[in-house]
Amino acid sequence: MDSSKIVERLEIAFNVNGNKELAGALGNSETVVSNWRTGYSKPKLEFLINKVEPKGINLHWLLTGKGDMHSKTNTDKDSRILKAGEHLAEAIRILSDYPALRTIKGGHDSRIVEIPLYQHAVAAGQAADSTCPVEEYLDLPKRMVTHPDTTYAVKACGDSMTGAGIKEGDILIVDTSIEPQHENVVIASVNSEQTVKKLYIKDGQVSLMPSNHHYEPIEITKDMDFRVQGVVNWVIRQTA
Repeated sequence: MDSSKIVERLEIAFNVNGNKELAGALGNSETVVSNWRTGYSKPKLEFLINKVEPKGINLHWLLTGKGDMHSKTNTDKDSRILKAGEHLAEAIRILSDYPALRTIKGGHDSRIVEIPLYQHAVAAGQAADSTCPVEEYLDLPKRMVTHPDTTYAVKACGDSMTGAGIKEGDILIVDTSIEPQHENVVIASVNSEQTVKKLYIKDGQVSLMPSNHHYEPIEITKDMDFRVQGVVNWVIRQTA
């Protein structure tokens, strides 16, 4: 499911424009909305239902772009049943895209959370090109994932973060809903290229700091296209 299309329809439904205005209308963070738009995460189904129903927005339209934007009241029970039947197969297909529902369907342990592992590696060295096909879904203990719908995994490459315990091939568990703080290890986009570094903020100046003396810090300037795409919460490594 293309979450960017859902974002576009949410903007129409709430009569807003841009990530900041939509985040305000939904009572969410701008970072979360940005990640929906770029496909790093998807809006939780229960969240959408709670937000669109009070506005009379048709959930089917929101998820597919088909039908009317506004729900229509129909007191004819048989008509409602027929209408639901028309969309049942498509609804199952749409909802199966959501990791939480895949977990239920697969009969997994409720203590397990499923998150996407993206194919591309994020550079712990020089920044790498950012593309986001999903390689597989990881099953993690629920205690490791505070925000399942805004958490993803990616592999690290390079050696600039060895001092922070991040080595080539490690799997990084990244939460996009956490507000990044000074000295957090983050996934950052610099001029559309991704890197993993320690965020350093001092006197209004932002830098991305390596944890290896062979690498230089990346000083963030006003002419750079810069954003933090998530905070690294966990590092997973195979030891044998």
